[in-house]
Amino acid sequence: MSGDEVRWDHDDELMLAKERKDREFDAQIIGELERVPEISAMIPVEFAARVAAKVPAKSRPTFVRARSTQYGRAAMGVSLVVLFVALAVLAARGVGSSMFGLAVEWTLGLQFLAIAVWMGSSRGRSH
Repeated sequence: MSGDEVRWDHDDELMLAKERKDREFDAQIIGELERVPEISAMIPVEFAARVAAKVPAKSRPTFVRARSTQYGRAAMGVSLVVLFVALAVLAARGVGSSMFGLAVEWTLGLQFLAIAVWMGSSRGRSH
């Protein structure tokens, strides 16, 4: 029994020594990572002045205004007409009695509504 206890104590000492060595190594790594290198001797004194001299002077920004075309608005108008006709045809045929038909009608109706709201809200910004 006493031989096992001695061996157990020796294993514990080895484990503690390894942990202590690991902590010291971690502290050494952290110390090196936190150390700020001295580089002021490597940078010439007039370096900042030379870099500042090469930067172009600030000029006023130029704005480019895109030409406004009405192709998008015309496409949305055509889409509204097509959606309205499709909704009228589906309503006349009574397709809304099935689950699929109801889903198609709601989808087309929401698209119609979204395009109409978009066209109405962007009317003042188009010119």
